[in-house]
Amino acid sequence: MTHKMTRPRPRIVVGVSHSPAATAALLWALGEARLRGAIVQPVHAWQWSGQHRASYAPMETWRSHDEEYEEAREQTRGIVALSAPAIEPIVAHGPPAQVLLNHCEDAEMLVLGIRRTDPGAPAAANPVIAACMMGARCPVVVVSPHTVAVPAFHAYDVSLTGARTG
Repeated sequence: MTHKMTRPRPRIVVGVSHSPAATAALLWALGEARLRGAIVQPVHAWQWSGQHRASYAPMETWRSHDEEYEEAREQTRGIVALSAPAIEPIVAHGPPAQVLLNHCEDAEMLVLGIRRTDPGAPAAANPVIAACMMGARCPVVVVSPHTVAVPAFHAYDVSLTGARTG
């Protein structure tokens, strides 16, 4: 009896913030995943603001850990759904570089967006990108929103997570 070994699909992790650069990274990753037959895994890192508040700050301005998490999750879902409605993003608590490095441990690649501070100046790596480039065990692709063309396929044509698309 011959057992056919099936290799797991390659996985591309994308850092998703709420910026045009992150959207460009997600679009690029979707196109790359289509070429590789890979799974796209958007990851958003967040940190609870309550851990950084002064003890004398007015209590009515505080939101619970769960409230902030739900808001971050819904915002991230909305951003990802614009390009890939069938993909459920991961929202994880922690510093962005640490969260991204943890999630790309066994990934095919990590894709990050970069934004320019000045229109005429070259883009510079921020601390998160630099930490990921130095610490990732996979290739890191950095994408600028100015270099990503609109993909030639419709987002609903791509099923990358195994989630039911309807």
